[in-house]
Amino acid sequence: MKILVLYTRLTGYWMACMREDYSRKKNTYLVFRTPPSTQAPFQIKSEEGIEVCDFSGHNLSTIESKIQQFSPDLIYIAGWTNKFYLKIAKSYKERGIPIITGMDNQWLGTPKQYLATLMSYSVIRKYVTHIWVPGKPQYYFARKLGFKPEHILTGLYCADETIFKTIEQTNHNKQLIFVGRVVEHKGVKILFEVVKKMLEDPNCDLKLHVVGSGPLENLIPQHPNVTHTPFVDPSEIPDLMTNAGTFILPSLYEAWGVVVHEAALAGLPIISTHQCGATTALLIDDFNGYIYDAMDRESLTQIIKKMVEQTPEDYFKMSKNSRHLATSINILDWSAKINSIIN
Repeated sequence: MKILVLYTRLTGYWMACMREDYSRKKNTYLVFRTPPSTQAPFQIKSEEGIEVCDFSGHNLSTIESKIQQFSPDLIYIAGWTNKFYLKIAKSYKERGIPIITGMDNQWLGTPKQYLATLMSYSVIRKYVTHIWVPGKPQYYFARKLGFKPEHILTGLYCADETIFKTIEQTNHNKQLIFVGRVVEHKGVKILFEVVKKMLEDPNCDLKLHVVGSGPLENLIPQHPNVTHTPFVDPSEIPDLMTNAGTFILPSLYEAWGVVVHEAALAGLPIISTHQCGATTALLIDDFNGYIYDAMDRESLTQIIKKMVEQTPEDYFKMSKNSRHLATSINILDWSAKINSIIN
């Protein structure tokens, strides 16, 4: 089968899923993506079975010709904002080719989302046959948009499990590790305020490791127990998560959060918010970590205290439980689902 992927910012974990599918089913991929920034420290390139091309509005006829020559059996488009992608989708849908759109928006009941439900056919469904979402928060929105259950796939985002196979937690480290952009919506302001206040107690042995860069770096607490590692290549994340303590993602809003899946694969207990989509699948309170409301500073403080006071036995139980939940999303299922559309 030939699969055309019309993407925006192509990620390493999507490459891992396509790589697994090519290895397993010999499906070949033609991928168009938004060109990466010249400042990007890593680049995703073509490999066996997967041809990666840059999308440009200046060479649409060339792209159209290449797609026609490829002659796809199935098309995936990352959302419905690119008018050229929609044009391609509509053209091939009319020829009987299945078209899948991705969506990671949670249903929040905003006026804009209600409008989308009213205009769903003209804006979305007339271009596609199926919708692929990460999990429950998006599934509900997909139903609101008028997609039938048999036309909704889940498990859209899957971390590259292959790079976490050898990672395990062997030490009980009383440390929080945050991995992500240091920006407002990640909830780092509240996290840094809470940690800074807790570290004012000289008897507090809490540690914090911030991995990532962003405009709020200047708010990272200046303390011997706080470490900052600027932006790193995603391939380095597994090593950074080894014996790293407890993962935390304090987001005010996170559509999904693949990094939560990565932390679970690494066997890290997890602290995150109800506003983070991935917690619906990868975090059970008091089983493999703790969940709280993103704006509740007191709850976060109490949860961090629980983490600091946790016994090694309880820590390793949570570590094992994170690994268990991580298996609920995997690249084998991803491959099976994309093939199920043709079947």
